[in-house]
Amino acid sequence: MKTKLFVIVSVLLTLSFLLSACGTAVTPTPETITVKETVVVPPTPVPAVSAQEGKLVSAPVTEAPVVDGNANDAAWGLAPESIIKVTAVGIPGYELKMRSVYTNDTVYFLLQYPDSNMEASRAAWVYDPKTKTWDHLSDDFGDEDEFGLWWNMTIPDFATTGCAGACHGDKMYTNAPDQTADMWTWQSVRVNPMGWGRDFLVNNDATADDAGGFVKDEGVATNKGYGNNDQDLNGVTVPAYWKPFSGAGGISTGDPRYLLQSEIDAGIAKKIVKFNKATGELTDETGAIVPSWVQIPGYILSQPSGPSWNDIAAKGAWNNGVWTVEMSRKLDTGHKDDIQFTDLTATYYFDGYIKTRQTGAGDPHDMIPTTPFVFAPG
Repeated sequence: MKTKLFVIVSVLLTLSFLLSACGTAVTPTPETITVKETVVVPPTPVPAVSAQEGKLVSAPVTEAPVVDGNANDAAWGLAPESIIKVTAVGIPGYELKMRSVYTNDTVYFLLQYPDSNMEASRAAWVYDPKTKTWDHLSDDFGDEDEFGLWWNMTIPDFATTGCAGACHGDKMYTNAPDQTADMWTWQSVRVNPMGWGRDFLVNNDATADDAGGFVKDEGVATNKGYGNNDQDLNGVTVPAYWKPFSGAGGISTGDPRYLLQSEIDAGIAKKIVKFNKATGELTDETGAIVPSWVQIPGYILSQPSGPSWNDIAAKGAWNNGVWTVEMSRKLDTGHKDDIQFTDLTATYYFDGYIKTRQTGAGDPHDMIPTTPFVFAPG
């Protein structure tokens, strides 16, 4: 009996130990990770700048537009559009649409206006079979589109008279030595391919220029940015360079309407070395004959020099009967021959002209009326 009891107790103890060793596993509680919700904060909207009746208003921006003749930059959407009525001669008047923006150091302008035909052949060389000579195409058969803006500097009655107060017959100059204006001009041939605008100081010196008191800004003597593409051969003035044609009537590179100094330096343009007086035939340095039916650019274009002559960046593009031109300049250039936009609370005044060269357009040009220009607070 004792033996059976011992065996039973031993078995129970053994089972107890086995149950302890192989007890039910405890499932661990998984760790709880709290993920914070990602909140997308939209950018702070830029307050819309309101238009002001009869004024061009410049809007402050942090990202400047690219001066490339393309009006799709986001910055232009932040500026109110001003519609300026242009008075034309020989054709109906039309609208000039303008916008302006500025950063902490530069002001930008966008100009758009209708022009049914693009002109870009100023002073191009053409062959005259009657005289068997080469000559510049007259303005009646080809010229360049252009416009100019007059910015008042010290003319006391400019707000009411504009640049008309400087008209003296076929010349323009101010009425006193202390009266000046800053003139910005853009041309489709002489400046647009290189991306800049010409800069003049208008004063009362009637002999400063053939047209009157137009003094080219400092730096022009170093490199004007364009020069005549001509030379003397056998006592006759003829083109100096041309860009040979290749393939199925196309030039080797570049645009046939323009001749760049860089194309000459790269050997793309060829020097004309021979002129036959009897036939008018031109021969270049490779021995190639220049076709008599081509137009040869009248100017050689290069990057102009400063410090003040080339401080206006400008680029235009013509598309579907509309010119789109962007311009920019430092608010403060530090040059005495420039208007300075140093007081952003002041009202500035400009007017100007446009030459579209459209059929029927009269002489001398279409008029941009005097317009106040102001800066919206930054």
